[in-house]
Amino acid sequence: NLSFKASPGQIIGVHSPVACGKSSLRRIVLCEQPYLGSLTVNGTEFSAMQPDVRSALICYHGHEPELLSDTIKNNVLLGDKKDLWKYLKAVCLEDEVGHMPQRENTVTGETGIRLSGGQQKRLALARTLAHPRPILILDDPFSALDKTTEVEVFEHLRQMVPDSIIFLISHRLYLFSETDGVIWMDNGTAEFSSHKKLLKDNSAYRELYQLQTDYSVAKPTESAIERGIC
Repeated sequence: NLSFKASPGQIIGVHSPVACGKSSLRRIVLCEQPYLGSLTVNGTEFSAMQPDVRSALICYHGHEPELLSDTIKNNVLLGDKKDLWKYLKAVCLEDEVGHMPQRENTVTGETGIRLSGGQQKRLALARTLAHPRPILILDDPFSALDKTTEVEVFEHLRQMVPDSIIFLISHRLYLFSETDGVIWMDNGTAEFSSHKKLLKDNSAYRELYQLQTDYSVAKPTESAIERGIC
């Protein structure tokens, strides 16, 4: 019973516990799984579209990035003549690549083995931003990043793809306060609402958000440790 609308320029956060619907929603939008009800873009039903039409509409950035055994430049631009460093900067990777001996001509190795996990994630995201589609599905794109870098990359998303709808599937809720809407799924139910309304009305969402953002909840105090409470 999930119903929602999204418009170009909006970022929609998507969260659920394990096995509660995130992957199913992603497969439905990618037309990898049949669905009941209606899913339309500009009035056209998804399931009625030809595969090439859907491919031109949607870009999926998986949580396991697929990199070419090629240079950093070719992994991002795929042969296009664009400003590589603009996209590397957007994902906070320009300094690291700039300090590599071969810079943008550094070969990543098979599946990016010569890069760290965080570098692989950001390189794949740079490629996604360099080839935007009207709908971007970002599946846990920040999981290997520290919080400071994650916040900075998130701030660049709206700037880089202002005409795209972004579905941000994430286990981390502390960025959801900056989204335009949240899809929350739990125990066989799904709800589309604003972050502010979910904090007010949904106790499970509120508790998880507080756990991730409130250090007084997530981290025991020194005095508590000294007293042997923790």
